[in-house]
Amino acid sequence: MQFNAVVETNTPAVRLWTSLGFSVVGTVPGAFRHPRHGDVGLHIMYRRL
Repeated sequence: MQFNAVVETNTPAVRLWTSLGFSVVGTVPGAFRHPRHGDVGLHIMYRRL
């Protein structure tokens, strides 16, 4: 199963998905425009079912 678009600066969301068994398999650099941090990456997360 793949879950797309976890913003790399959203530490609580990354921690949540990781705790559910997902891992970051790649990051799309500059794919999200954060209002405070500017352009940041989006993590592509994956969990084998």
